Amino acid sequence: MIKFHSNRLYRYIRRGQFMRIHTLIMKTCVIFFVIVTLVQPQMTLAHTGSMGYSDITIEGDTIHYELYLLADLLGGGLLIDSNEDGHMTPDEINASKPELEDFIFSQLALANNGTIGNGSMQEIELTERFNTDMFHIELKFQFDRPVESYEINYNIFLDGLDPGHQNFLTVEHEDQVVEQVFTEDSRYFEGSVSEAGTSALGSSLTFWDYTLLGMKHIWGGIDHLLFILALILVRGSFKHYATIITAFTVGHSITLALAALEIIMISSSIIEPLIALSIVYIAVENTRAKSVKWRWVVALLFGLVHGFGFAEVLSGTLGDNFIVPLLSFNLGVEIGQIAVLLVLLPAVTYLKKIKWQPQIVNGTSIIICLFGIYWFMERIF
Repeated sequence: MIKFHSNRLYRYIRRGQFMRIHTLIMKTCVIFFVIVTLVQPQMTLAHTGSMGYSDITIEGDTIHYELYLLADLLGGGLLIDSNEDGHMTPDEINASKPELEDFIFSQLALANNGTIGNGSMQEIELTERFNTDMFHIELKFQFDRPVESYEINYNIFLDGLDPGHQNFLTVEHEDQVVEQVFTEDSRYFEGSVSEAGTSALGSSLTFWDYTLLGMKHIWGGIDHLLFILALILVRGSFKHYATIITAFTVGHSITLALAALEIIMISSSIIEPLIALSIVYIAVENTRAKSVKWRWVVALLFGLVHGFGFAEVLSGTLGDNFIVPLLSFNLGVEIGQIAVLLVLLPAVTYLKKIKWQPQIVNGTSIIICLFGIYWFMERIF
């Protein structure tokens, strides 16, 4: 007769469960650190490519160029914080002026009628533009004749530090204004000056330009993509997924409009860590919650947070005619989001048929959670 030792069997089962969980966690951590090693240079830019601004005025034979660049990116790239205390002091900035000037003029060139202008750096300071810490760099380009047909070749950050960088160009001359965006695929601008003002040989920003910006913004933000994946990773019906994504869309559309129009503005130093925490929360919930019936409420609330992140692209670029840029950019975000879902949903749906679906969901959620923790730590320190 075989004796049934229930307590011993229970201990074996519990020990087996513990070993499986321990193995899952260890494998997940290994995968995470491999991923971090491979993509670490881009991880601090998870939310989006950095934003910059170029405000240009033309006066006779001179082009005045006010350049705004993200402080952390430029300062980190040129090691301006020499004592590595986390703060760039005026003395450190002044000591780095030669390197800054060499860097700027190796990546930025202006010409008038085919002749390269003589550029000089007039002033550089740390400032805040639309709740974001930025370097404000005043440049002057002098020519030997009045500016007529001018060209701008902009390559700052695009070949190394941040290929996703976008710089909003505004050219003013008398009562005329021309706008454009410098990106990895659009680094050149050509304009002309006449008695009637300034004009671009190319076109200014259009409905499609803003739509494309919205699409690129969602596709270029690893944190937004992982958040969307975490939202839909758990088992659910199509109606369930649709409700969650609709709630997230409503949330970020509200704050995108409020922030872009500067009705409500919150510093990116607050929003970016909150975005990271939203990723951590959803990922942890995936591994612990027995039901995600009310996930649409969470998606709505976190959508409000992510909307402020989306608005960084438009902050300071909207004039009196803001309706078309705002709507087209938001449309671009939605198109980009739908495209992502069309890729992810079939894979998530297929998971329902796999025996190891719970383990895959838990392992993926743990990796997403670790990314969120990493970004949170990066953004608060």
